[in-house]
Amino acid sequence: MTQLHTLKQKAHTLNTEIYALYLSYRDNRVKWYVRTLVAFAIGYAISPIDLVPDLVAVFGFLDDVVVVALGFHFSYHLLSKNIVGQAKLQAFEELNGASASMAAAAYRIIGYAWILALAIVLVLLYKFTTLSLF
Repeated sequence: MTQLHTLKQKAHTLNTEIYALYLSYRDNRVKWYVRTLVAFAIGYAISPIDLVPDLVAVFGFLDDVVVVALGFHFSYHLLSKNIVGQAKLQAFEELNGASASMAAAAYRIIGYAWILALAIVLVLLYKFTTLSLF
């Protein structure tokens, strides 16, 4: 039972870190290129869609670990310690009182963003294929 408790605690810590990065992203003192990196790291960490599908034996999980770890690593090094400290404190306070509805809303937003991106790609493909036919 202690292993399950440890795993839950690590998952909560990871969620707090991701939310702290999100709060850092929203800070006005953060430069645009750092915001872009933070957005990519957070988006890839919580997105259900991967570059390499998880069905591929080793590489499916390895790309998640490498991309997310490198994204978080570089994000934390480019962000100011003051901004990260304030964001971690705020994230810890908010997530300890938050419910599961916040996570469900985040997944809904990510799902809608992927559907929108897919729709845009499909419309552009349709436009390019119909232009070349005539």
